[in-house]
Amino acid sequence: MIIRLNRINFIVLFVLLFISLVRSQDAPERVFLTMDEAIQRSLGYNNQVRASEYGLKKATWQKRYAWTQLFPRVTLNTRYTWIDDSTFALRDFSRYFQGDDLPFGIQIPQTVFQNSYYTSIDVSMTLFDGALLNGLFIANSNEDVASHLDESARRNIIFIAVKSFLDVLKNEEILNLQKEYLILSRLNYEKAERLHQAGRYSKAEVLRWKVDLQQQKSILVSSESVDRSVRSTLLRVLSFDMRTQIDVDKNIPEYIIDEATRLSQLTEDQILEIVDIDDQNLIEANAALSAAMENEYISKLLYRNSFTNYMPNVALSYSYAWRENNTLKLDDYSPQTLTINFSIPLFTSFQNLTDVKTQYYAYKQSQENFQDQLQNTRLLLTQAMNNLLNLRTQKELSAVNVEYTERNYRIVEQQKEQGLVSNIDFIDAKLNLQNAKIQDISNHYDFITSMVELYYLLGNLDSIIDY
Repeated sequence: MIIRLNRINFIVLFVLLFISLVRSQDAPERVFLTMDEAIQRSLGYNNQVRASEYGLKKATWQKRYAWTQLFPRVTLNTRYTWIDDSTFALRDFSRYFQGDDLPFGIQIPQTVFQNSYYTSIDVSMTLFDGALLNGLFIANSNEDVASHLDESARRNIIFIAVKSFLDVLKNEEILNLQKEYLILSRLNYEKAERLHQAGRYSKAEVLRWKVDLQQQKSILVSSESVDRSVRSTLLRVLSFDMRTQIDVDKNIPEYIIDEATRLSQLTEDQILEIVDIDDQNLIEANAALSAAMENEYISKLLYRNSFTNYMPNVALSYSYAWRENNTLKLDDYSPQTLTINFSIPLFTSFQNLTDVKTQYYAYKQSQENFQDQLQNTRLLLTQAMNNLLNLRTQKELSAVNVEYTERNYRIVEQQKEQGLVSNIDFIDAKLNLQNAKIQDISNHYDFITSMVELYYLLGNLDSIIDY
């Protein structure tokens, strides 16, 4: 009986360990991140950043490939040929002249073999090709574009990572506030129920508190949905599994807080001076605009390249060969051939003309697209600046409003205990304080986000974020 119980205990223990192991494997990973760690992870694991890095490496090798087109090419060629008996009989004339058939001891060498081998070493090199030379400039520009796009992708991911991180902090703080007010509303509702049962509250007053409780529940559900959304965005940017539970450091880096404080103390004219930048400096600072300008230049090179179809091509080829015979040994005489080929198109059924026109309008199209992107960036800068100025004012207002509504709530709360105000007035005072705090939290984080966006558009993100 004792042995049987031990076996049962062993089986139960094994089952419990197995269930625990399965649950531990299915449990989502939980990580803790600071903002700096989030930035570094986004740069190391985000697919867009890694794709742009590969794009830069690809462009570098494409440029090297373009240069190799100027180098000579050396090839070793060899072939084996077999011909049938009847064809061999028709082609081999030497068999008709055997022995003393030819005067003066003349011999006709055999030049056709039923099994034959041929070997040669060939060298070829382009001496002049307009398209090839222009392709070098295009390849260099493609590398510049890839470099700017790589930097643009990095800055964009940093901005999204910081924005998502701040959104998580903002919504987490709002969510905690909503939970506190939900608890307060539930306590007030339960208190109203007790007072109603004691005959001190009317049914309407109880229902009013019940409406407030349901409203707080609805607000909390909405805040939880927003919190899940911003966390999912952060997980996606950082390339985590979407089931990962992420906890973020509630302390924003000091260098960001210091810069936000400095901006909030500037005058409106001083903030306007930040975005007062000429086109050339803006293009040089903004990696996306630099890439767009390089794309315009590439379109210009492609347009110029279309004219090379009218230009001559000069190529050199040299061949050192061993005459075809019936042995693999290189034992026959070796003819050498040097060729310089010059070609120039005279008429190509108007293909050259149509290609020139196509590339010309593609170039004009790229010009318009670049100007459109430049103006859009100007518009985004203006909007970010106006948003920053507005949020700075709103931040000051919301801070004062919190102080006012909190003082008013305390006064109304005391008056409510004395029976001097109604439940409606008390609930309104509570909602006003709640909304003021939520607005103050939103303004605080939105101001920092707007500052980061402004520096991102100015290409000055590294001044506040070390990456």
